[in-house]
Amino acid sequence: MGTGTCLLKMILSLLLASAGADLPSAGGISTPSRAATVILDRQVVLFTQDGHEANLALVSTGRPGHPTPRGEFEVLYRHRAPMSSRYHVRMPYWICIVSSGEIGFHQAPGPSALRRLGEPLSHGCIRLGAPTAVWAYEWLTNGSRVEIR
Repeated sequence: MGTGTCLLKMILSLLLASAGADLPSAGGISTPSRAATVILDRQVVLFTQDGHEANLALVSTGRPGHPTPRGEFEVLYRHRAPMSSRYHVRMPYWICIVSSGEIGFHQAPGPSALRRLGEPLSHGCIRLGAPTAVWAYEWLTNGSRVEIR
């Protein structure tokens, strides 16, 4: 391989790395580890990839009498806009984290709920702002770890 080709590869690697892209290692392509950590007392969610911050956003979790469960979960499935069978409301960008299907992430329902992100208002789910809900729906994958503490 000529000097020009080596130099071009090195420059390309540096450009991709500065843009946040990782080149595959010689051993093959690795799947990034994506996770979400919901911090209840701060009403925020921290999204990480391979231990590095990918996004941070305000949320609304369970209000008194409807607590958001604490613990370790994982993304089980996602649906674009299902209807809640219990509360009869749409849940855009639904990301389910419990096998009963009752708890997950979704877009906050309506302008009032969006304005009140940062306050515990839900029936136990983790409400997200509109841009964050779309982003999380696309970014989190089935099997991604979710910690609620």
